[in-house]
Amino acid sequence: MSAITNTLPSLPSGSPAVSTTASTMPASFSAPSPAASVAPSTHQPPTALGLFDLHPAADAPENELLRHRFLSRQGSLLIVGNTGIGKSSLTMQMMIHWALGRGCFDMLPARPLKSLLVQGENDFEDLAEMRDGVVGGMGLNDEQRATINHRILIRHEYQHCGQQFAEEVLEPLLVEHRPDLVWLDPVLQYLGGDGNQQEVVGEFLRQQLGVLIKRYNCAVILVHHTNKPSRNGQPNQSHQHPQLHAYDGAGSAEFSNWPRAVLSLLPTKQTGEYRLVAGKRGQRLRWVMPDQTTPCFSKLLRHSRQPGIICWEEVEIAPNPGPANPAHQPAALPNAPQPPVDAALDNGLDTADRAILAQLPDNGSVEKKVVLELVNQLTGIGDRRLRDSIKKLVAVPLIVEFKVDRPGLVKAVYLRKEQTQPPQQQPQRADQPVEPPG
Repeated sequence: MSAITNTLPSLPSGSPAVSTTASTMPASFSAPSPAASVAPSTHQPPTALGLFDLHPAADAPENELLRHRFLSRQGSLLIVGNTGIGKSSLTMQMMIHWALGRGCFDMLPARPLKSLLVQGENDFEDLAEMRDGVVGGMGLNDEQRATINHRILIRHEYQHCGQQFAEEVLEPLLVEHRPDLVWLDPVLQYLGGDGNQQEVVGEFLRQQLGVLIKRYNCAVILVHHTNKPSRNGQPNQSHQHPQLHAYDGAGSAEFSNWPRAVLSLLPTKQTGEYRLVAGKRGQRLRWVMPDQTTPCFSKLLRHSRQPGIICWEEVEIAPNPGPANPAHQPAALPNAPQPPVDAALDNGLDTADRAILAQLPDNGSVEKKVVLELVNQLTGIGDRRLRDSIKKLVAVPLIVEFKVDRPGLVKAVYLRKEQTQPPQQQPQRADQPVEPPG
C-alpha cells in the first residue's frame, strides 16, 4: 500500500457527537463479548457535506489557474501528441507565457503562474534552445526574463519512478517551491510500471499524484505520447468528434479518464501544420471560429518560420478570395445587405451549419474543398455531415454553390453567401383605392 495517504478531515465544530448510550440503540442490540471486542480507532470518523453546503467557484477565485476553470488547483491536464512533434517546446511556450500572466493560444491564466517542470527526456541544451526560441520570439526584456527565471523551475530527473519518485523527489520539490503547476514530461518516465495496466496507471495517478496535488494545492500537467501510427503510416487519429480525442494517449484509458482536461496536438494533411484539439473540458476555453461567434474546439498551429526560432505560432485562417476572374462568378449584387435570418430558420441551424457559414466572407467566395477541410480541422465534424449541411444551406437558401472553369482541369466548386436585395416598397398612387383593414 502506498505510503502517501489522504488525511481524513476533522469533524466540523458544532457537529453532534456520536452517542453510544442504550437509549439510542435498537432493542435487539447486545454488547459484544470481551473476546470479540475491538480496540477503539484512533482516527476520527469521516464526514460528509450537505449538497447546499458546497461553495460555488466565485467564492474561491484563487483556485482558478486557467480562465473559465479550464484548469483549477487540485486539477489535472493531459497534453498528448506524437513523438518528435514538438510537445516539449509547446509546453515551454505555455510556461513562459503563463509565468508573465499572458495567454497562450487563447488559454488565459488567472494570474501569473509559477511552474515546476520535472522532465527526463530533453537535456539542458535542448531546454535552453527552446527557452531562447520562445523568449526571442516574444522580445522580452531583462526584467521579464528575471521574472520568468523566478517562476519557472526545472528538475531533470531520470532515476526514480513510481512511489519512490512521488515520495523522494516530487513531494520534497513541492514542499520547497510551492508551484501553481507541476509538469511531468513525459509521464511514462515516472510511472514505474506497465502503462497499459489500469491498476498501475490508476495507482500512480490517483493514489500518488492525486494525493500530492491536493495536499499542496496545485495542479499537474502530464505530457504524454499517442499510440504509434497505423499500418498505412497515418496516425491513429481520424477527423472525429473533438471529445473522442480525449483518448488519444497511449496505454490505459486511465490516462484520459483521470485528468480533468485533455489537449491533443495532432498532424494535419497540410505539411507543417498541426491541430491543437481540446478534447476534454474544451468548451471552457471558449474558443471561437474567425467569425468570433461560432464555438470550436481546435486551433491550427505551426512551427515558427523565423530562422533559428523554436516556438509555435497560430495559423491565421484567411478566406480564399475566390476565382481570380470575377466574370466566372454568377451575377451578384455588390455591397447588397445580407438577407435577414428569421428566428425559425436560425433555430434550425446546427453546429455544422453555423461553422460553414462562419467560413464564408460577406463578400467573395471560398472553394468548397477549402471550407470542408477548415471546418473539419476546427470542429472535427465529419465530411459527410458537412456536405449534408451545405446541401441544406443551399436549399434554404443561405449560400450559393457554383462551378468555375479551369483550363485542362475539372471545374472547381465554390461557395458564397446568398445576397439578395430586399423587396422594394412601391409607392402608393393617389388614385389607388385603399383596402379596408381585414
